[in-house]
Amino acid sequence: MVKKICFFLFFASEMLAISSLELAKNLLNDPSKNSKLQLLFSDSSYEDENGNLDLNQISRLLKTNSLLNLTLPSPQSFKLNFKAKADAVLFFKILNDVLNDAGYVYFIPTDLILRDGRIDYTIQVQSQYILDPGTFYMLLKANSVYIENVKHTDAYTYEYDLNFDNVKLSSNINLALNTPKSLEKPLKDYVFSLQGAKSIFIQSNAADNWFPKLLFLDKNLNLIQAVENKVKTTQFSQSIPNAAIYVIVSDMYSLDNIRRGLSITLKK
Repeated sequence: MVKKICFFLFFASEMLAISSLELAKNLLNDPSKNSKLQLLFSDSSYEDENGNLDLNQISRLLKTNSLLNLTLPSPQSFKLNFKAKADAVLFFKILNDVLNDAGYVYFIPTDLILRDGRIDYTIQVQSQYILDPGTFYMLLKANSVYIENVKHTDAYTYEYDLNFDNVKLSSNINLALNTPKSLEKPLKDYVFSLQGAKSIFIQSNAADNWFPKLLFLDKNLNLIQAVENKVKTTQFSQSIPNAAIYVIVSDMYSLDNIRRGLSITLKK
């Protein structure tokens, strides 16, 4: 009986997953190109090593065959929508970093729905260049986040269904226990493993205006504790919460407030 149930669940998940052909059709949203898409995708799955659709290959194939044009004649306002079942802290951390890396530093959030652990988030962008699904896929993949579907719903709207089931947080700092480390100006929030430390001590440069923001996460990247200090400080220390494995260190308002970097010590 258990085997039958497991088989049914696996079969159901396979049925829900779309094919590379379906995804290509959704991305282009142009029935006049369906016959060409049929020739390109009917015999190839274009999956990556984890069994997810490889948007990098799919996007490159579409562009090579002049089916996908991501450059507009002039800057336009368009919308990007992202849907996922994920922890909100991790969702926004990873998505904002990835969008910045893709060249979207400035954008306007227009809609946000949080319901039963699901996130529906829309931003408005002013640009001549539409987000490349292949580039977006590769940047998300670095955190084990995958694109399940992308829909070009109208001329200037794209919707992305994201899968955060196996998400991983990429550390951008390596620290040794009981050894202070001076860090350079951050381009992104500092993210690192706590390595079993009992407490954390942080110093900012006296010439900066640091308003501490720390997010402690467990091994499954669930938020354990958030620390937000609206008072400027040059020193911060705290014992590390039980079960905390990672921490994200930032500033309440802007990374420009710590442009001269921080000195961090993990104490055993």
